[in-house]
Amino acid sequence: MDDKNHAGRPHPRKTRGLTRRGPASSWLALLLAGAGLLSILAILLRPDAVLPVGIDPSQPAFIACSLLATLILLSVAIHALRQQGRDRDAAIAELSTANAALVAQVGRQQAALERLGQSERKYREIYETAMEGMFTLDIQGRFLSANPALLKLLAYDSEAQLQAEIHDVPGQIYVDQQNRDAITQSLLGQAEVGSAPVEIRRRDGATLWVAISARIIRDGQGRAIAFQGSVRDITQWRRDRLAMEQAVKTADMANRAKSEFLANMTHELRTPLNAVIGFSEIIATEALGPLGNRAYREYAHDIHDSGQMLLSLINDILDLSKIQAGRKELSEKLVDVPRLIRSSMRMVAEQADKGGVLLETEMEADLPPVRADEVALKQILSNLLSNAVKFTPADGKVVCGARVEGDGALSLFVRDTGIGIREEDIATAMQPFRQIEGSLTRNAGGVGLGLPLVLALAELHGGTARLESRISAGTTVTVTLPAGRVQSAPLALLRSLTQG
Repeated sequence: MDDKNHAGRPHPRKTRGLTRRGPASSWLALLLAGAGLLSILAILLRPDAVLPVGIDPSQPAFIACSLLATLILLSVAIHALRQQGRDRDAAIAELSTANAALVAQVGRQQAALERLGQSERKYREIYETAMEGMFTLDIQGRFLSANPALLKLLAYDSEAQLQAEIHDVPGQIYVDQQNRDAITQSLLGQAEVGSAPVEIRRRDGATLWVAISARIIRDGQGRAIAFQGSVRDITQWRRDRLAMEQAVKTADMANRAKSEFLANMTHELRTPLNAVIGFSEIIATEALGPLGNRAYREYAHDIHDSGQMLLSLINDILDLSKIQAGRKELSEKLVDVPRLIRSSMRMVAEQADKGGVLLETEMEADLPPVRADEVALKQILSNLLSNAVKFTPADGKVVCGARVEGDGALSLFVRDTGIGIREEDIATAMQPFRQIEGSLTRNAGGVGLGLPLVLALAELHGGTARLESRISAGTTVTVTLPAGRVQSAPLALLRSLTQG
């Protein structure tokens, strides 16, 4: 490529050599021609003093030779003068070219210097106005530079003051002196750029937490020569984080204490409550003899029913508290789903008859058994059915059923044609001790544990509970158990024989 570009033109060094030799040769030729002309002139003026004896300057031959010599010398002189003019023009052209190249080079250097100056001014502006502290340290931990933000952060008046007072950054600024070397190694050991939270001490003695980001600056041989990085104040963020962690810990402890208290309290309440229910049942049935007044029998029935309701509430609280405290354990076995549904429907049949609500079942043929806690599943269905009957007006309908989903999971569902729930109230209905405001819900009673307990028991089985409802159109609650709990018929038979 260089040969092609330079073909047909002399090398710059050769051109300069020819230019230097050109004027010397032309001057020599001019001098020789001048000397020759002077010699001829001398011969013509004083031939007797110059010419040898016997030569006559008036002879034609001599005159012809003199004229010829004169013409030759004049030609040489003219040629030398022309060559000198050409050499001068060439030198002027070469100097003009060199001057233009020099001017262009100076222009490029000036443009580069201008760009460098702009970049330096821009960097200096960013450096001076940055919100984060920026610094450069040498290998010994001394400040080479620090921007105003870092000076303000460390409570120093000037960069000179900082450099004069700080000779070992980790030793003089880090609060944790026992782990200062480990912090430095950890900071610089994170590949190219490291970052670590560090507690530092200001010049006025106050402490604060900062996030330091730093990188190693190396020379051409790869040796570390300095450290460069930035400092950001994270004191408030760290305080907020510690406060949040403490709040979460406190709330968790309070929630656990509440759950344990409720579990213990409900356990203690069940014993006297069972006695109240038992004795009221004896009185209501007149097991030990007739009562004097028949009103006592009605009162005994009221006491029994109220005790049963209170016992059911206490059992729900106990179960929910155990689940929240992580103390609820499942007693798993193979559960016959159709039998479970029919048994649950019988538990609410009397309640449905009193309210004029029709009960129906909707099940697929040959439903497979599931591995689950039968008491927990019956509690799920009884709570759902009781709620459905309670919130369905007369001549309404409640349907309880089950189906196998496409992914192999089993879904238990209860669907009613009751009053329904607004979409924005569904989340409230799934929270413990929360009830939706309304005249029908207030008349129906309860403390709002049915649906939360259903959700908790479903999740305890690894499943889910979903509520879908519309005002005046009814509600559907679906509890889905994972496919891993659904048993095939041969496997179910084998396990039932093994358990038997």
